[in-house]
Amino acid sequence: MTKTQKARYTLKDRLRKALKDNRLCRIALDELEKDVEVQTLLEDSNRMAIDRMGYSDHGHTHSLIVAMNGIKLIQALSHGLEPSIVQEGTGGLDDAELVVFLGCYLHDIGMVVARNNHDIFTVVLATPILDKILAKIYPDDQHRQVHIRGHVLHTIYSHDMAAPPLTVEAGVVGIADALDMTKGRARIPFEAGSVNIHSASAMAIDEVRIRKGEKKTVRIDVIMNNATGIFQIQELLEKKIRGAPRLLEHIELYAVMSGKADSIITTEELQVL
Repeated sequence: MTKTQKARYTLKDRLRKALKDNRLCRIALDELEKDVEVQTLLEDSNRMAIDRMGYSDHGHTHSLIVAMNGIKLIQALSHGLEPSIVQEGTGGLDDAELVVFLGCYLHDIGMVVARNNHDIFTVVLATPILDKILAKIYPDDQHRQVHIRGHVLHTIYSHDMAAPPLTVEAGVVGIADALDMTKGRARIPFEAGSVNIHSASAMAIDEVRIRKGEKKTVRIDVIMNNATGIFQIQELLEKKIRGAPRLLEHIELYAVMSGKADSIITTEELQVL
């Protein structure tokens, strides 16, 4: 097993553990991981992003990381904020987690067409995939299949701020995407010579932690080794959180310099939350 395969296996293992209490998500993960079309789309999305554009990872690893972030977020937020699908009476907590999981996993497959408008292309490509997977998850409930598909497609369309996220689940998917900002994701374009403020800022971020909040429902800590990481936080993460008003009052955000536990850049200083 190569180092990359081992890392993917470990990540998938961690994701499966996070989904251990949700049978719907476990079925979806198994179906996505063995689906040739989905895996080829992820492979080609990465080819477009890295090989052709010198951009950051948008393939299988990114999908798994974003899915992990999304599940952690929706599970933590559910202690203080009901998901929209629950509020509207079209599903329960397990269904809400499924919406987030599917949106996170599939959100970038439209990159096979182009970076610009990839959210629209993803909606088109994801629709028949969702129909296939949801038929296996809810085999006797077509009504639920259609509800869930609509929720997932909204998370995909709004994940990159092409449109405002109008559900809790959509806000979670967008933020989960922005949380994949650590130096591991920037290493390929950085080492290939694509050195700019985006790659340099990402290289300054060691870790992102999602945990129970102190003042709000959820706390996000971004651990940095260099102050240039602030750019990544302000340009990506802050905008995604501010763009999700239903989540804004439930998330507190801190930038922390690694090795200096007392050196916390507060949300006020960051002009974030």
